[in-house]
Amino acid sequence: MTVATDNGMPAVTASGLLLRDVTRLFLTLQQRNFACCDVQSATQCSILTTLLREGDQTLSALTRRLNLDKAWLSRSTDDLVGQGLIVKGPHPTDRRALNVTLTDAGRTAAADLDRTLNAQAERVLARLPEHDRPQARRLLSALAGALQAELDGDDSGCCR
Repeated sequence: MTVATDNGMPAVTASGLLLRDVTRLFLTLQQRNFACCDVQSATQCSILTTLLREGDQTLSALTRRLNLDKAWLSRSTDDLVGQGLIVKGPHPTDRRALNVTLTDAGRTAAADLDRTLNAQAERVLARLPEHDRPQARRLLSALAGALQAELDGDDSGCCR
């Protein structure tokens, strides 16, 4: 019994709906955790966790990585500078670029948030039957790779 066959919907359409629904639900859960974060927005929490996970970045690289408007990201990083969580400074080899770095307080806040988000993911997976959890992790890893390949590919344009 599947959604696609139960309601006459083609499997491709059902897959698209399912993936969008999973994404929406996951983002909603993440945003609830961001609301508990000691910073002012989900964007700021994303900046902190990205810098924790990937290290120092230029403002331009962070803009591309988070797929945000440059002005929006600049305001968010300025707020984080004001809170003492990041430092923006000149890039060591490119005078035109600004480097973004976590402070010690920022590293602590990001690590706390990362632990909270990881614990939430484990609670979600714990709701699956125990024998399904390893397969779910493998499939999530494969899905992440497929999504990244779609983003990296030449044919990832919209509205086809």
